Amino acid sequence: MRYNTATKHILLIALLLITKIGFSQSTGDQYRQGISIEEKPAVQYDTILIRKGWYIPDHLKLQYAGLIGFMSIGAGYEITDRYEPTLFYGLLTEHFGGSSVTVHTISLKNSWKLFRPGLLGDITPKAGFSVNLGFTNNTFHRLPAHYPSNYYFQNRIHVAPFFGGEWKINMSGDGFFNAVGLYTEMSTLDNYILEFIRTKYVTIDKIWNLSFGVSLYIN
Repeated sequence: MRYNTATKHILLIALLLITKIGFSQSTGDQYRQGISIEEKPAVQYDTILIRKGWYIPDHLKLQYAGLIGFMSIGAGYEITDRYEPTLFYGLLTEHFGGSSVTVHTISLKNSWKLFRPGLLGDITPKAGFSVNLGFTNNTFHRLPAHYPSNYYFQNRIHVAPFFGGEWKINMSGDGFFNAVGLYTEMSTLDNYILEFIRTKYVTIDKIWNLSFGVSLYIN
């Protein structure tokens, strides 16, 4: 059978269209099946980090003595690499510390690391001061009128300087706590210092109080 030039061109165009349609249908089927040469599905495994809210403290503390109470508990934050404020509640009673009166104490403890973290390994020297607010039946922000003027020191609000150190132990795993710290401190009160300065009966070795505590650092 002989074909002229026009017929050959028409047959060639029809063949190209049929080929193109067949390829398009095949590619469409591959996409409908989720398979593509150019775009292969891939699964990437990334570590998801969940950061705790700002309201969750960075550490919890349990302390024995320290002029806050017989025992006290606290929660605080690491504001900077050096500064750690902690809010404590302390309790002292007749059966919980041998006191003749019950004393509730709220204390804001301001602690600074004396050296940059890691300089002395796991041991960190610290110092600072607490602002203590005491509640009992014989503590006064302003002394009653029957007390001699300028003779007694008000005994509801105190500033308590301290110094000490902490041994921090890092914990492995993905638990709630990432480290535990064991610390000890020597602390005193503002009126103890005043009595040491103005009288000869109070010596410097009698104004200090030794305390021990445990810190739990939260992830």
